[in-house]
Amino acid sequence: MASSPYKINGSFDVTVFAGRKNENLDVWFSDQTQPFNMYSQQPEVVKAILCAGLYPNIAANDKGITETAVNSLTKQGNQTKSYSAWYDGRREVYIHPSSINSNFKAFQYPFLVFLEKVETNKVYLRDTTIVSPFSILLFGGSINVHHQSGSVTIDGWLKIAAPAQTAVLFKELRLTLHSILKDLIRKPEISGIVHNEVVKYMVHLLIEEGKPQHT
Repeated sequence: MASSPYKINGSFDVTVFAGRKNENLDVWFSDQTQPFNMYSQQPEVVKAILCAGLYPNIAANDKGITETAVNSLTKQGNQTKSYSAWYDGRREVYIHPSSINSNFKAFQYPFLVFLEKVETNKVYLRDTTIVSPFSILLFGGSINVHHQSGSVTIDGWLKIAAPAQTAVLFKELRLTLHSILKDLIRKPEISGIVHNEVVKYMVHLLIEEGKPQHT
């Protein structure tokens, strides 16, 4: 009996098998007809997914942190007015020079998520992506609504300007999304989550937020 091309000395050649498997996965992941690729050409949605996956790896500049956080930096003798300085909730951090974002002096939003943090002469953030307030409201930490000031704090230090009605809406959307995901975990055979009306509404909010605001 001829030996199988996928076996070496009677055992599977894992390298060959894995290579073919990865090739098939690459084709599958790049298939634009797959439901998970429905919004792959919408950068606002992709960035929101990164926020959901990387949180709490988040930093903000002085426009996106609470007054308490600013005062904490001041006591440490740090200056947050420099465009290059960010804050991770505890201390000043900087975008790594190798990152494309390190060359920018102005950003659309005062928040970013990052993949890793390294410390040399400074604390640097690698693989950074600017994310929107709506992304944080949907996928960030605990929300504290300040009705009188029309603002929201996330995890006690991130600051977002938002009317109370908007903040309450996002809290309800979070609860609904969690319920949908729990159902999907319990019954993974259920398909069509991307066609769920609540999910479609969230996507609509993210896309609308990213459009230029005309005054």
